[in-house]
Amino acid sequence: MKTIKELAAAYRNKSASPISVLDEMLHRIDELNPIINCYISVLRDSARSDAEQSEARFNKGVPLGPLDGVPIAVKDIFYIRGVRCTAGSKILADNIAPYDASAVHRLKAAGAVILGTTNLHEFAAGVTNDNPHFGPCHNPWDRTRVSGGSSGGSAAAVAGGMAAGALGTDTAGSVRIPGALCGVVGLKPTYGRISRLGVIPLASSFDTVGTLTSCAWDAAAILQATAGHSKEDLTASATDVPDYTTEIRASFEGARVGVPKIYFHDPIDPSVEGVFQSFIRKMESAGCKVREADFDGISEVYACWLPIRRAEATAFHLRWLENCPSLYGEDVRKSLELGRQVTAVEFVNAQNSRPLLMERFASSMKDFDAMAVPTTPITAPLLGQTSAEVGGSKLEVYAALNRLTLAFNVVGFPALTIPAGFSGGLPVGVQLISRPFEESILLRLACWLEERNGPNPAAPLSA
Repeated sequence: MKTIKELAAAYRNKSASPISVLDEMLHRIDELNPIINCYISVLRDSARSDAEQSEARFNKGVPLGPLDGVPIAVKDIFYIRGVRCTAGSKILADNIAPYDASAVHRLKAAGAVILGTTNLHEFAAGVTNDNPHFGPCHNPWDRTRVSGGSSGGSAAAVAGGMAAGALGTDTAGSVRIPGALCGVVGLKPTYGRISRLGVIPLASSFDTVGTLTSCAWDAAAILQATAGHSKEDLTASATDVPDYTTEIRASFEGARVGVPKIYFHDPIDPSVEGVFQSFIRKMESAGCKVREADFDGISEVYACWLPIRRAEATAFHLRWLENCPSLYGEDVRKSLELGRQVTAVEFVNAQNSRPLLMERFASSMKDFDAMAVPTTPITAPLLGQTSAEVGGSKLEVYAALNRLTLAFNVVGFPALTIPAGFSGGLPVGVQLISRPFEESILLRLACWLEERNGPNPAAPLSA
């Protein structure tokens, strides 16, 4: 399956058309979705209408840009006008979206073909995408394993060639975790870079719209189309949006990359650590200037994240917890009940600690273009697995998978996971982090590394 960049070129030179690509994509979904279960709804009729309109524009020589005619999937937590939006839960089984989410509206304005809505961990409140209502989303690299969550359906759709790109959301790693476990590029932009209007929340202080793609250029193209201020969303930043698809072309030889030694490698699976160290050596051989670094305050982020995440999620869900608790999956219901125990003092103290953590992280990065850390300390767990041995320690799967990602939701910094290699045939991701609104740096570095290391491998998936 072609990347977004390749599709844009193929449409221009007439070697492919939006309608032919949609037909191919729908055929692949028909074959593989019953196996992987990455889609909740496939929007065949509206997608065909979108593709026909796009093809008409290409025939007239007036395409809207690099996303015109490109099949994009959307996590089933974004509103698409007139389409059911379940958030992966029975509670919203009949919820019809009254309008388009801001990010969806902007994708449509860019000419994207919206393929359908993707499976997720219920209400985005978990990291496995083992959904009790719509079934688990399987990992395209090993169907006995999780795709990661909560945006697992979006990651699996891209990894399995059932979408050219996808939208997800990230509250503690929910774009980057499935990106790493499924071997695709997962971008969590700066908090507020993309409007959350029309996205069902989990924890509003952390929720960030992100992307899942096959390569860094594709992430830049989707970010270009969706980023920017929204007058209806007070959390959407008014910071100017650069031309990501132009800036990504610049060379990044000599990039200054910091590698923190504390926290991110203790505990970690030795084979994952081996892949990470091999990737760092590749960065050095490609011309990056790598040296040891630290994130001042990293050990304090979990204590800040936990009360905010629990309290905000429970506040949003309180009416359903009180009126229909049995409709939740057990893991999500238990997680939401814990939010009742958070005191107002704990919540306010946690929120008040965030500005200082942001300052300390920014200070730690002042001499670097980016930081590099593992994305997850383990590869994809088995479906139903609840704990994992990690470097001699036994951790719950939830705690293991989001341990290395949630810090950057607390401070709101942009973070990008890119495929780094394999452990036991399963993908391993490396996470790159930069300062707020410096997504261009991450995308340039990732693209530059892809050009030197070759294209990211596709999952060997067949019916």
